[in-house]
Amino acid sequence: MQNLFSDLKAKTYNKHDELEQSTPFALFHNMVGCNDSEAHEAHRGNYLNVLCVMREFHQRCTLVINDATEKYLPLQTLANQFETQAVITALDNDLAELNSISAQCTSELQNVDLPNFETPLSAAISAMYVWLGSSMGANIISRRLEKAGFGFPTHYYQSMAKQAKAWPEFKQEVVRILPLIIEGADVENQNSETLSVAIINDANLWFDHLISLGKSTNLPPQTLS
Repeated sequence: MQNLFSDLKAKTYNKHDELEQSTPFALFHNMVGCNDSEAHEAHRGNYLNVLCVMREFHQRCTLVINDATEKYLPLQTLANQFETQAVITALDNDLAELNSISAQCTSELQNVDLPNFETPLSAAISAMYVWLGSSMGANIISRRLEKAGFGFPTHYYQSMAKQAKAWPEFKQEVVRILPLIIEGADVENQNSETLSVAIINDANLWFDHLISLGKSTNLPPQTLS
């Protein structure tokens, strides 16, 4: 378990890069300020799609984490580090300011099924990893949005920036807790090595899932500038 996070970073790099280059995230990261009303509206639609995808992602992560916590009680200390409702509320506030109804926003995403994860435990840990990992650049994204000058709300990225502070403690707690769960016979036919592999595989599945959610949005294919 000591090498879990270095392995996760190395072995999910390609999927993470693929996600960054996929719709709607690639266009989102290329947004620049422009006084043209047509470009402004296109960027607004793109930003809306990003928020919709992330809302669906966080909701699904929360369900997976909660289910695993019921089965593996020691996971509760990890789950407590995630201010899940605060994140969802922040997303809803942003969507409201963009004059979007979340039910309409997410309807097109609900046909995208969750992947077949290897185990409930590995699915939950990998969900936490991708969730917190996505928070690490939240401050940068928030500042970039402000600099672009579109006036888009950034409650979500401000909330995620606060979550990023939990990253060091989260890694320490994962390394401490997972061996205890395994030793407690809570995980059948699993050892540290096989669980680490399962977590890495499921993290890549979460990235695939985010890519699939993004592709389900109705975003024009051209690159915005």
